Amino acid sequence: MTSAVRNKSSEVAAIEYSTVRVPYDVLNKKFRHAQKIIDKEISQLNTLISNIERLPSPELEEQAIRGLREKLGAFKKRYLDCLSKEGGYASKCLKRLHYLQEYIDETDAKVEAIWKKKRLNRILVDYFLRNSNYETAIELVKSAGIESEVDTEPFLAGREIERSLAAHDTSPCLQWCHENRSRLKKTKINLEFKLHTQNFIERIRVGDYVGAIQYAQRHLVEGETPEKLQETMALLAFKPTTQCEKYRGYFSEGRWEELVKEFRRTNYELHHLHNESLLATVLQSGLSVIKTYQCYSSERSGDCPVCNEPLNTLASSLPFSHCTQSRLICRLSGEVMNEHNHPLMLPNGHVYGERALTEMMETEGIITCPRTDEKFWLDQCKKVFVM
Repeated sequence: MTSAVRNKSSEVAAIEYSTVRVPYDVLNKKFRHAQKIIDKEISQLNTLISNIERLPSPELEEQAIRGLREKLGAFKKRYLDCLSKEGGYASKCLKRLHYLQEYIDETDAKVEAIWKKKRLNRILVDYFLRNSNYETAIELVKSAGIESEVDTEPFLAGREIERSLAAHDTSPCLQWCHENRSRLKKTKINLEFKLHTQNFIERIRVGDYVGAIQYAQRHLVEGETPEKLQETMALLAFKPTTQCEKYRGYFSEGRWEELVKEFRRTNYELHHLHNESLLATVLQSGLSVIKTYQCYSSERSGDCPVCNEPLNTLASSLPFSHCTQSRLICRLSGEVMNEHNHPLMLPNGHVYGERALTEMMETEGIITCPRTDEKFWLDQCKKVFVM
């Protein structure tokens, strides 16, 4: 394996994890759902067959066989439907693998640039979806022709639930929790308990204390620690207008916004999506690599992205790059200053490359410093040596 292929493989592993994992998880979910349907249908069919053998007359047997034939036809239709959906996602996983392998094996710079442009569009789609710009994301997917390379289903399915939560309706989200209960148990986020707690609070808000107690007995008995349950039940002793710091937040309308964020985090975790958008991750990594202390000094460079706004502000909280080997770059030409292009220091302390100074030299060997407009003789410049 060449170093270029090795670097591309590492890049794909770091950035493209969800590209394959998301359709694989959906495929796994479809498979398990289909398995439950098949097991249930086969159990019912076996029961029907065993009942036919115990029928007292041929007429009843013939009628039962016709019913069994219809049942088998419906079962076949559902089975083929499940098989078609599984095949679609299996094919999508395979296409994604080939899609990533093409980039790893590609040696043509132009083709590689087209692939990276497509990846940039995918990253932008992910960012738009995470920020609820669904129409913009869908338009970009269509215009860029990347329908088979992006996964909009987790976001679009979650959109309706987020809207219902924003409208103070927990029913769709509770239904979603019920459908994904086995997977939610593996996470540390107890979203279902928080939803039931909110329903409990809303009953207290309207003064329905009896209804709140009955609701708590049905839904809040399990799912949290006794201490958390006691704290929740203590809300019965407070009114929505309470000034008690500990319990005032429970009656805040901001809890609905927190539920939306909590659902979003849970949805991302179930689909193995990062909480941070890929655009933010890539941008932060890139800025951190080129960020130096000079970017926040008076000696900023006009060619450095971090030295200029708005990236300078965005990178302010990021760590500085760790450089084990430094290079001197001429401010005038942008060329590296080394043994073939010696760094020369003017009497005023500014350093430039020998080539740049030679090119800008005026008649009779006079040099004008581009930063201070001072004039010096070329033989006044001193070579700079870095140990």
